[in-house]
Amino acid sequence: MRPAICCAILIMSGCVSTPIEGIATPGKMEGWKVGSAHDSGRGKGTIVEFVPATESINNWQHLATTQFMEGVHLAPDAAMLQLENSMKIRCPDHTEWRVISEGPHDVIYEWRIHSCPGQEGQVEIARIMQGNDGLHRIAYTEKGDTMNPQSREEWMRVLKSAYVTKGDANHPIQLTNNLQNDHL
Repeated sequence: MRPAICCAILIMSGCVSTPIEGIATPGKMEGWKVGSAHDSGRGKGTIVEFVPATESINNWQHLATTQFMEGVHLAPDAAMLQLENSMKIRCPDHTEWRVISEGPHDVIYEWRIHSCPGQEGQVEIARIMQGNDGLHRIAYTEKGDTMNPQSREEWMRVLKSAYVTKGDANHPIQLTNNLQNDHL
């Protein structure tokens, strides 16, 4: 399955007078739908998980995620290390983690869990980016012990092309390609 590319895929909560910050990438979400969306409230953050139209959030093989950690002003690599430590506590001796690239305002990394009791094998590539209002994370995950090389290549392009954009109070960032009609 060829993964779609995310495009302005995150709505941030906040006051109408406050500009909205979100992740944007070139491309479309054709063939994908919102599987899960959770707004933790002002000052906390938002997470949106997308699955292919033929899958569900309860039974997925491919998952695209955007997350906004509002008010978190850690360096992206420090936030990534917290995620790594959390994963290694959850699946000790079953977690592999590596940094793919690192800059002053972002980090791209990959992790894999395998043979972890109570947890299906998964491989994820992700990027954490620093914004003005917090940290943003975009990720692509596949279940199994390895990721399809074509999917990995395409999603690496997505991760590398992603950027943080500021909306305007009169025209906030919106989900595209029929995603507005789903859970948000």
